[in-house]
Amino acid sequence: MSTTNDMSDIRSPRAAVDTTVAEWVLPGHPDKLCDAIADRIVGEVARLDPYGQVGIEVACAFDRVFVTGLIGFDTVRLPDIGARIADWVRDTYRSAGYGGRWDPLPEALHIDTSALRIEQRGEDWQELRHLSDDQCICIGYAQATPDTGHLPGALWTARRIARALHTLQQRDPQGPIGPDGKVIVRGEEHADGRFVPQSVSVSLHHAVDADWLQMRRHAQQALRDALTDDDAVGAMTADAPLPDLTLNAAGMFLCGGPTGDNGTTGKKLVMDAYGPGVPIGGGAWSGKDCYKPDRAGGMVARRLALQCVQAGLGQRVTVRLEYRPNSIAPESVSVWADGRAVPLPAGLTVTSTRAAARAMHAQLRESEYAPLVTGELARWGHPAAPGAWWEDVATPIAEHRRAAA
Repeated sequence: MSTTNDMSDIRSPRAAVDTTVAEWVLPGHPDKLCDAIADRIVGEVARLDPYGQVGIEVACAFDRVFVTGLIGFDTVRLPDIGARIADWVRDTYRSAGYGGRWDPLPEALHIDTSALRIEQRGEDWQELRHLSDDQCICIGYAQATPDTGHLPGALWTARRIARALHTLQQRDPQGPIGPDGKVIVRGEEHADGRFVPQSVSVSLHHAVDADWLQMRRHAQQALRDALTDDDAVGAMTADAPLPDLTLNAAGMFLCGGPTGDNGTTGKKLVMDAYGPGVPIGGGAWSGKDCYKPDRAGGMVARRLALQCVQAGLGQRVTVRLEYRPNSIAPESVSVWADGRAVPLPAGLTVTSTRAAARAMHAQLRESEYAPLVTGELARWGHPAAPGAWWEDVATPIAEHRRAAA
């Protein structure tokens, strides 16, 4: 395995103040519905068969959901997986907020799996799972801002606001505000790690009888909930002025979710990773099993970037891993710290895809890692996911995978 450092301009050094911008979408957004459905299937198969192969795509439009791709596992463990997939799809729609007044109704969905191949895989398949079955480039990023989960402040804040909006909507699921929506945050990221939001744009799905003043109070409450918590970056006091808020700048948003737009897995690649200020690598994470090199490699790269920051390599660290087919480890490893190409610090090693997959499966078996199985990991992000093994750099990877050995 070689280490190459040939892109020294991948990230500029940290300025005293950076103006940054990022977005997040709510669980009712059609693309996030598809990501969450795909990960629900991945998680359920992984709980049944730790060597199971999943490479699927999900698309939705109106009241139709299409699941395509391949699932290969010990089908004896779940012979009726086709029927169960339909249940998982409907559960995902319900947990996102659909049902009642919000179309499409989960019970009325038409779920098409005609382009989904389900294959029996025996013990002979286990011997090959540690080999990369594809080629990909994986990017991991971390910055020395623990208050933002070591993520860019705008991305962290947009995610917090979106989560607060979803929480408020779930308190009154049949009220005038629907499950779909988007958040964009622009603000200043300071060299000392503080992020100061300057403006927020919110688009809220709503019913025809919604009161616009009530909708604005709803959005303002979400901002206050997200920005005044003790763990919020630069938490405001309860009476501090909120950043400039724009609500539904395009006007009425009556037709939301899959009724208003189609959705597919992987369309929110930049948001799912680190926001528009950090380059992305290859493919999407959701819909792929834990051995897939782009999913396992993405998490390995994130863990390695966190370790580099912890080792004091720089304020902003980007790691690039290059995977080739039929390999057990990356072909090359590249590291940039504050915009400069640097060697990988002594003592840090790249976790193999087998070890990464086993660490995830250990969590699945020990605690039924809920964020993956329920789709919450797809909805709210892999980087900075609470309890994830790739975020816990203090614990050796061997301890994470001990139960799966």
